[in-house]
Amino acid sequence: MKELLWSSKSPELDGAEMAPPPFAFGTYDPFAAPEPSIALDLRGFINILNKARYLTHVRERVDWKSGIARWTRSRQKPLLFENIKDYPDQRVFTNGLANPTCIALALGFESGIPLDSVMARARKRLREPIAPKMVPTGPVIENVVPASMIDFFQFPVPQWHERDGARYLGTWHLNISHDPETGQRGAGMYRMKALGPKQATLEASRRSDLARHIARAEAKKIELPLAIAIGAPEATVIAARALCPQGMDAFDLAGALQQKPVELIQCGHSEAPAYSEIVIEGFVHPEERVDDGPHFDYQGKPHTHPKAYVFEATRLMHRDEPIFRGSALGKPGAEDYQVLAFLEELKLRNAGGSRLWDLVMSLFS
Repeated sequence: MKELLWSSKSPELDGAEMAPPPFAFGTYDPFAAPEPSIALDLRGFINILNKARYLTHVRERVDWKSGIARWTRSRQKPLLFENIKDYPDQRVFTNGLANPTCIALALGFESGIPLDSVMARARKRLREPIAPKMVPTGPVIENVVPASMIDFFQFPVPQWHERDGARYLGTWHLNISHDPETGQRGAGMYRMKALGPKQATLEASRRSDLARHIARAEAKKIELPLAIAIGAPEATVIAARALCPQGMDAFDLAGALQQKPVELIQCGHSEAPAYSEIVIEGFVHPEERVDDGPHFDYQGKPHTHPKAYVFEATRLMHRDEPIFRGSALGKPGAEDYQVLAFLEELKLRNAGGSRLWDLVMSLFS
C-alpha cells in the first residue's frame, strides 16, 4: 500500500492535451501591470502540469452536484473542469497532487527528477525555513465583494458525494487564524460545509490550532477573525497539513519546501496568500455549534460532526475568472493520502488528530 501512496511510477498520460497559451493574470492596479509571482501559484502549477501532459481538460458538460465528484474519485490524475452545469464560464481544479510527481512539480522541482532525489532535497530544504513576504497588493484583490453581496454559490462549489447533505466549500484550502492571547498565526485545513450564501461550518478537532484559538476567543467572549484561502499555492496547502518543526509556521514551512517566500497580503485581522484564487474574510461565532453532516466517504459511509463551529463571511475577494480548487477526500491513493504520505516521509506528522491521518498511518504499520 505504501507504494500506491508514494511510488516512482509516472502518472498516466492518456487524455492529456497540448498546453494552451498561458493564463492571463488580469490587472488589479490601473496604473501598473502586475509583477509575476515569485513563487508558483495555482495557475502556474496548472500550466506546468499541462505542458508536462499530466493534466486532463474535462470539456464535456459535468454536473457540480455529482459529476465532478465521480470524475475526481475515478481518476488518479489532475483534472480541470471547464464546462460545469449552471456555471458556463467557470472552472474547477481537482486531483492536483494525485501522485508524487505532481507533488514534486508543485514544489518547483524540475520534471523528471528521481523521487528519491526529491525527498533528499526536500529534507535539505527543511533546514532553511523561509519567512513569508508581506506585499501591499496581489491578484486576489482584482474583485472585492462586500458582506451584503457575498454568495458562496457564485462559485461552482461541488457536492463531493451524491448523498452528501450539502455542498462543501472547503475541502482543499487554508484556514488562517491567530491566537487571541499570543498573536501566533496558525494555518490549517478544516472541512467547511456551506450553510448558506455567507455562512459555513468548520470541522476542527479539539487538538488543532484552530480549536485552541476558538476556545481562547470564547473565553474572552469575542469572535475569532478567520481568513479562508481557496486556490492558494499548493505548497501552502501541503504545509497546512503538516506538523511544523519548532520555530516555523505553515508559511515558513511552505517557503522552505518551495525555496521561495510565500507572498501574503493583509486581510482584516489576518493574512492570506496574495496569489490565491479566492480569499474569504470573516469570523467564527462564539459558542455556536451546528451539525455539519452528513458527508459520505468513498465507501458510502456517512460522517458527521454534531458540534461544528460556525463561520460567517464579511468580505470576499477573488481573481478575475477564478479557478475553484477542491478535492474528493478519503479515497486510498487520492491526493490527500499522497500528501500525508509525503509528509510522513519527511517526518512532518500532523498532530491534529484527524481520522484520515490515523487511517493513513495504519497502512504503514
